[in-house]
Amino acid sequence: MIQILKTIAIRLALCAAATWALWRLGFGTGLLFMAGVVGIVLARPLMHLTIALWQAMRHANWRELEGHHFAFKGRSVRVVEDADHQRWIRLADIRAVAGFTASDASLQITYPAGWGMRGRPREPYLSDEALLAHIAKERSPEAARLRRWVEREIVFPARRQRERYGVRLETLDFRSSND
Repeated sequence: MIQILKTIAIRLALCAAATWALWRLGFGTGLLFMAGVVGIVLARPLMHLTIALWQAMRHANWRELEGHHFAFKGRSVRVVEDADHQRWIRLADIRAVAGFTASDASLQITYPAGWGMRGRPREPYLSDEALLAHIAKERSPEAARLRRWVEREIVFPARRQRERYGVRLETLDFRSSND
């Protein structure tokens, strides 16, 4: 953004010098011409400055939620990423979206490495792979849509990120045998 401001300052100084020279030489009508030139010369840098300011404001506004907030059909889904780049999804949000009725105790038994208490206050979360395996067992059309969304928006990017950083999960493989 500093480079954009420097460009604007230099162009504005050159336009001011040209306008002053035309006025000193007695070309009063040249001042109207220079008004158009100033508009043309400053248009692109001002647009770049506007874009840079917009991006900086957007980044400052959403920095806290980046990578942690997802939404399925307008419903918020809280996602937390750990040091191994494994994503953990809050069960209360998934229950609100999908409406599955598996209890925390049954999920803890079924997915011992994929279930955990996280956040403040402590709430139950399922790992990305465990959630995908659990949703694969559901047969409703809404569960199928949720499964595609979870796979596309949460699980696949997390897998790619783990591959890129060379992280191998030492937990059980939760993927269902149907895949």
